[in-house]
Amino acid sequence: MNIKLLEEPLLEFGMNESICPKRGISNFHPYDLENVRPEKIAIGVIGKSESIETVLSWIEKCKKEIKNPKPKLNNLFASFPGFSKDTAFKSQIVYDPNYLRKINNSEIESVIKKSEDLDALVENMVELYVNEIKYLAKNKNPDVILCVLDEKLTSIFLGNANEVLKEETKEEDDDELEDDEEIENYNEYNFRRLLKSRAMAYNIPIQIMRDRIANPTSDMQDPATIAWNFFSAIYYKASGVPWALKKESNSIDCFAGISFYKSRDRKTTQTSVTQIFNEHGKGVILRGGQIDMKKGDLEPHLSESQAFELMDNALKEYYEALKIFPQRLVVHKSSNYSQQEIDGFIKAAHENRINSVDLVTIMPSSLRLYREAGYPPLRGTFASIDDNNFLLYTRGFVNYFETYPGQYIPNPLHIRLFSHDESPEKICKEILGLTKMNWNNTQFDRKFPITIECSRKVGDILKYIDINETPQIKYSFYM
Repeated sequence: MNIKLLEEPLLEFGMNESICPKRGISNFHPYDLENVRPEKIAIGVIGKSESIETVLSWIEKCKKEIKNPKPKLNNLFASFPGFSKDTAFKSQIVYDPNYLRKINNSEIESVIKKSEDLDALVENMVELYVNEIKYLAKNKNPDVILCVLDEKLTSIFLGNANEVLKEETKEEDDDELEDDEEIENYNEYNFRRLLKSRAMAYNIPIQIMRDRIANPTSDMQDPATIAWNFFSAIYYKASGVPWALKKESNSIDCFAGISFYKSRDRKTTQTSVTQIFNEHGKGVILRGGQIDMKKGDLEPHLSESQAFELMDNALKEYYEALKIFPQRLVVHKSSNYSQQEIDGFIKAAHENRINSVDLVTIMPSSLRLYREAGYPPLRGTFASIDDNNFLLYTRGFVNYFETYPGQYIPNPLHIRLFSHDESPEKICKEILGLTKMNWNNTQFDRKFPITIECSRKVGDILKYIDINETPQIKYSFYM
């Protein structure tokens, strides 16, 4: 087994490069500094009156610096520089009272009282928010809409749902969920997923947030980190580009993630979806056709014609969105490829004048490497098992942080190459770089690349969109 350490991939910003999103934006501003970008971000806000006031006061506070709470880990817990036209992002939040849509306490209490169970409560509460989203979209058209939950609603949707619902409705019902399957089915009807799916019709990205963001508890992130993640996400959802991957060559590369998700009835029918990005995070999301798994199948696969159609459509949509054809296609899956899938993807690439294709499986590995020191292997540790199988540590000790920022012993990823034109080392370094491309999180050592991480979020939301409806193609509507 050959082992080496890959260099931490660089990110590009407005005026220079850095390995870290926080340091890059603080020192060099967003990537799109000299281009068309959101210098003003108009927000709409929906929630209880007191929740709206709390969030707006917090946004006002975030115009100024929020200090790092742990100076000894300065790189891991970087201070937030403030969000204003004069600070790092060179952008500002704007709104007027007509952008604030207040949901009365009496409306919420009425919904809780009339809802027979959690499913009905989720459906009815989503309707309250969607009605206000519809108003803002038709009358104000903000760049991003904040949907704010107070702690009472959070406790219903994110935990303790049965207890809260019983307390509010005063029902004496002893029916409890007894096994994991029932609990999984019960929680399948999810407020976040349903609200995001319903809001897509109004063509404005939403941000679901807790009002406790203004006064985080010990189980939440520190105030500076919360601000970093929130404003980076808002900037991206307003069509900004906070950072981009540094290009290693002049080739125009695109990265596609292929995944499958079960329908909400949890039967064997599954649907395929592809997400295709460039190094700036710009691209499209496309839903494919239904797949019928046969008895005994352990994982879903596309037929050759399905694989061709899915990728061909994705590449055509990619061109329509970006007005440029890629020269190289990298496909990531979290499961193995069948020969039919290989043939279909390569045929679609060639039909779209792409001659360089890499078909890669990315999945967790049960194998581990150990260091003599007390810390786990370094992030970027790359081990060759054979010509087509590799281990890659995307989580581990990070020299830049001077620590391992995790609670548990990290597992590497198993990288398997089914067909490749580029070197395995380059492919794995790209995967390492793509772990930094989640604009919801500015800590750069994510476990999975955005191609795989995005696919899970997209599938969770797409299952709530009717097969005859056309979902949004931008990732900002799913994050």
